[in-house]
Amino acid sequence: MRASACLRIFFVLALLLHSFSGAVAEVVFQDNFEYVVARSAHNADEIFMAHGWNAGAKANNSSWGRGSGYLFTKYNNKLRSRVLVMESRPSRSPINQTDYWVGYGLEDSPLTTIPANVWIQFWTYGTRGSRFPWRQKVLYPCRGPYPCSRRDGRTDYEWLVYWGSGGYETVAAPKGGRFLGLHAWNGDNRGDFEYPTNRQKLNQNLVRTPMLAGRWYQVRIHIDVSQEQGIYEAWLREPDQPWQKVAEWIGGVTPNFFWPVPPEERVGFRMLRMPTTVDGPRDSKSYMDDLVLATSESDLP
Repeated sequence: MRASACLRIFFVLALLLHSFSGAVAEVVFQDNFEYVVARSAHNADEIFMAHGWNAGAKANNSSWGRGSGYLFTKYNNKLRSRVLVMESRPSRSPINQTDYWVGYGLEDSPLTTIPANVWIQFWTYGTRGSRFPWRQKVLYPCRGPYPCSRRDGRTDYEWLVYWGSGGYETVAAPKGGRFLGLHAWNGDNRGDFEYPTNRQKLNQNLVRTPMLAGRWYQVRIHIDVSQEQGIYEAWLREPDQPWQKVAEWIGGVTPNFFWPVPPEERVGFRMLRMPTTVDGPRDSKSYMDDLVLATSESDLP
C-alpha cells in the first residue's frame, strides 16, 4: 500500500514537472532597459550589445551633429523604471532624415532569428514637443541585407512597423498624436482603388484610436507570414485599462484584402532594427520600455 502510494505520488510529480516544462515561455528576445546608457556616451553600442542587442547601435551618442540621433536610457518617474529614449535630430539637408538604430540579429543571421509568426509587445510614449511625420519608423523586421527594399530588379521584402500622423490614414491624428501601421510589400489591399500605390500600408482599420502625446501606451503586435495568407493584428492599451484591438488584416478573410505569401517567403527575418531612419524635418523624441519578442501571445508577460 505504501509502495503504491509512493508510485502515485511519483507519477503526479512527473506529470506536474512535464506540464511545467511545457509551459516554459518561448521568448525570443526581451529588454526592459534597466541599465545606464548616457546621452553623451561614446560607447553606447558596446553597452547595448552587452544586453543582447548583438547588432549594436548605429548612433553612438556622439557629437556627430545633425542626422545622427541619440539612443540612451533614462529613469521615468511614472513607470518607476528606466526607459529607452529614441531622439531624432534630422539633418538640415533636403533629405531631412535621422539615421540611427539599435539592432538584434545580423545580416547573415538565419532567417529564423525573428520567427515568421512573431508577437511583439512594448510600452511607448511620445513627448508633447514631438511633431511626428507621416511615417516614423519604429520596428524594422528585415530579411537582410539592409535596407531590405526593392533594388537591382529583385525583391528583398521590407517589413516596417511605423507611426503615422495622418498621411495614408483617412483620419489625421491630433497634433503630436500617432496611429500605428505596418508596411509589408506583398500585402495587397485590392479594394483600395483610391490610393493604388498605398496597398502595402496596413493601418488601424478597426478602431481609430490615436496614441496622443504625453501618454504611455502599451502596444501588442502579431505578424504571421508563415502560412499561405499573411496576418497582421495590433492592440493598444493605456495603463490600468483593457486591451483594445485596433487593427486586423488577415489575407483572404478581411474584406477585399489578400496577402499571399510565397512558399519561399514563409520563413522569418534575419534581424530587427529600431528605429532605423526617421523621415521628417522636426526633432522628435519617443520612449520605449519592456520590449518583448515571443512566439505566441501566451508567452508575453
